[in-house]
Amino acid sequence: MTISVVSDLNTADPFGAAGNQAIDSTRMNALYDSLLWSEPGTGKPVPQIALSLTPDPGAASWTLKLRPGVRFTDGTPYDAAAVKWTWDEHKNPERRSLAAGAAQAIRATTVVDPTTLKVDLVAPNAHFDRVVATSLAFIPSPTAFRKDPQAFKTHPVGAGPFTLADWVRGSAMTVQKNPKYWQGPEHPYLDKITFQLIGDSEQSLNAAASGQVDAKVSVSAVDGAKARAKGLNVVQVSGITGESIMFNNAKPPFDDARARRAVALALNPEDINKVAFGGQGTPAKGMFPDASPLVAPGVNTNPAGDRAEAQRLLDELASEGEPLDFAFTIPQNPQATRTAEYIQTQLATLKNLSVRLEPLQVAAFVTAIRTNRSFQASLQNWLLSDPEPSMYGYLQSTGASNYLGYKNPAADAALERGRIAVDPAQRQAAYTDLARLLQVDVPVWTYQQGFVTAYFRNGVAGVVLTNDGMLMTDRIGRAAG
Repeated sequence: MTISVVSDLNTADPFGAAGNQAIDSTRMNALYDSLLWSEPGTGKPVPQIALSLTPDPGAASWTLKLRPGVRFTDGTPYDAAAVKWTWDEHKNPERRSLAAGAAQAIRATTVVDPTTLKVDLVAPNAHFDRVVATSLAFIPSPTAFRKDPQAFKTHPVGAGPFTLADWVRGSAMTVQKNPKYWQGPEHPYLDKITFQLIGDSEQSLNAAASGQVDAKVSVSAVDGAKARAKGLNVVQVSGITGESIMFNNAKPPFDDARARRAVALALNPEDINKVAFGGQGTPAKGMFPDASPLVAPGVNTNPAGDRAEAQRLLDELASEGEPLDFAFTIPQNPQATRTAEYIQTQLATLKNLSVRLEPLQVAAFVTAIRTNRSFQASLQNWLLSDPEPSMYGYLQSTGASNYLGYKNPAADAALERGRIAVDPAQRQAAYTDLARLLQVDVPVWTYQQGFVTAYFRNGVAGVVLTNDGMLMTDRIGRAAG
């Protein structure tokens, strides 16, 4: 089977790959399998290599139970010690892990026996199993990694349904069936998957329609409608946030909330959808979808558009010697370019405002934004299956993955309440308070509701798209006959 992907992996180890994002997670699942995965629609964590992950009363400590007898492809045991080592490495500053924010929630881990790990958290979290399913699910062989960490980036050793067969950088990655896979010889169903790099979304759709590729996972707001129009099968799940402008709240000019609000007030999600997305997307009113049970009805995170107020704020900044002038960093693809050019055009109609587009190849874009944090504003398709762990990590003041640099003690308190709440009404109250704060602070401005879409040709079977955009590669196959 050939699956289209929009960009190459930065590295194939769980520390450098964006494993909690749809662009990388399917390949990571093929190589490592998953401790737990996120059920489509509900986001409920489902055990895979883990047998269970359960909290003690108070949810400050959790117990992870693993399937016995699972081994990495180098023959070493996939056990509690391997999980402990991996999570410790995510917290190691020298590793510069993209999942460091999720791992920072862990205070200490204790190996009870080969299949049992006790996990003590820094603070109670009633949803730590969601953290694991979305951000800490890929476990590499500690033996292989320690032997040569640099080589591991391109020669990964996991316990997944597939092993790496060939990797032509910038072109394709091919994985082959793991004959020692823990589920037995009947899994996976495929002998080989080639992940073919196609950066242009229209080209990818055409390749699927013509039979050159079999499937793709996309976070484009319009690919679902376009795929159906081409006669392809579609599986889709909605998420929190979506395509957004992300501001660097820690650096000028967007360390000033007036600058962030001016940009948000000047733009209209309906117009962006009509012009940049051909009317095929779903305009957003904020980070939470309209029907989300996580916030009270009618509450959203976007301030109401008001170009006159936007101009007033811009004039105020200019009178203080700080006219708004910024670089808008975008991933290098046609849809992002089309959207960013329209946004640039709309902002150019205001005085005391100048915008420069800065396109980067996707891997370089991820490094610049998430690792180096060297940006002023960026266009991102920021899709979350649940506030835990990503929203907490991105918005909490001291979060290791808070590359936005957003800091608000009241928002921190709302995030903490949402983290420990078990009762749905208490969760809703916490995130409703958060939404109201974000409407004022505008660290992020979401203009397109987020969807993860898997589209595929007839004859492809067993498509399970997790709530965070990962295909379960042990289940996908060809339809009989």
